[in-house]
Amino acid sequence: METIAGFDFIRLHFDADGNVEHDQELAELKEEAAHATDAIFIAHGFRNDENDATGLYTRFLQNFRQDVDGPFHDTLGSRRFVVAGVYWPSKAFSEDTKFEGATAGVEDELAEKEHARAKLIDLRDTVARPEQKPRIDQAIALLDKVKGNTAAQDEFADEVLSLLDGTELDANEGVDNVRSKSGSELLASLNTPLRNPVTTADQDEGGAAGVGDIFVPAEEGGTAGIGEFVAPIFGRIGQFLNLTTWYTMKNRAGVVGENGVAKAVRDLKASIPTIRIHLVGHSLGGRLMADCAKSLAQNPMVQPDSVTLLEAAFSHFGFSANNGKGEPGFFRDVIQKAVVKGPLIETFSAQDSVVGTVYAVASRLAGDNLKAVGDANDPFGGIGRNGAQKTAEAVVEKRHAAGSAYHFTLGKIVNLDGSGGLIKDHGDVTNPDVTYAFASAVADT
Repeated sequence: METIAGFDFIRLHFDADGNVEHDQELAELKEEAAHATDAIFIAHGFRNDENDATGLYTRFLQNFRQDVDGPFHDTLGSRRFVVAGVYWPSKAFSEDTKFEGATAGVEDELAEKEHARAKLIDLRDTVARPEQKPRIDQAIALLDKVKGNTAAQDEFADEVLSLLDGTELDANEGVDNVRSKSGSELLASLNTPLRNPVTTADQDEGGAAGVGDIFVPAEEGGTAGIGEFVAPIFGRIGQFLNLTTWYTMKNRAGVVGENGVAKAVRDLKASIPTIRIHLVGHSLGGRLMADCAKSLAQNPMVQPDSVTLLEAAFSHFGFSANNGKGEPGFFRDVIQKAVVKGPLIETFSAQDSVVGTVYAVASRLAGDNLKAVGDANDPFGGIGRNGAQKTAEAVVEKRHAAGSAYHFTLGKIVNLDGSGGLIKDHGDVTNPDVTYAFASAVADT
């Protein structure tokens, strides 16, 4: 039996369709859970290295152990935990959203072209369904024709976006807007730089000042001299492929949460009705766990005792009854049907440059206005950057230091604000104050 920080730890491996790859893993979970009071399901985000995911789980559980043995000894010390580490076939998503320069020499251009080719081959081999593979092969062939050729660019984008056929994504993610545009329009929209909307720790928490560059249409304005900027075509294609990878992994996370983890939770709860269930997800793992909770809302409903979303990567309107256009969020059922029995908390931070930037780029491709790019006013903003928006049940609370009590209200979403350096970046979700918030939620169940 594997243990991490004194907790029994079972690895649950899922394939891209949400099937458990090894039946004995689920059987082992049930066996160990029979002697436990609480089961924690924890999911990683965009990574394809199992050791990396295990490192995340280890750091999180080590600090959670300090909470159990320390400030929560009276409430949690007598409870026995079993942890299910969720491993799903995610792909690494490049956090580098900048082009190297306004111009590229021949050697740089060739290198960017080959990098784009390698990305396409990887998408074909690891993401595309059999019927989609010929279309990605065609996109690869078009790489030799796209420079200065809008018709080839249009066809190229159409072939690449076939990877999204049949996916179920929130309209607030901007996919429909992206797919409604021609490829040449999409690539042109990645031509000029705009300051990343993510603030640094010592800057003001609001607004759009920040670090790094994202890319937007030249005619929409920007920094001085911006009109002279011409981003290399293959660099823009690399950005476009990166965002496509993001969308495909977002969909895959949802499938694993809905079809895989939710089924495992139902099976475990059916075997051991008294066990408490806690769902934890980081980044796209937050999307996975939100989809899991949404699936658990279906009859017969199974209520997790707590849900903790760490810098989650989905729309900040995900839980909203109305996104401002009369449409509910993709995960509205989780709130409306009161799926979560106990605390529902989600962390967000203005320093989350990953969620902030990827949604800013999505907004540019979707044709959003320049003024609200990436922040709380952006129609395509991310919950890990801005918290739950236009959600009456959401309350904002500054992340507490360990030892300072939380007071959770049932039926509310606690937007745990880690801005101002409390959560320093997208991956800063295992620090003692974050696990203290999780322990507080668990103790409330």
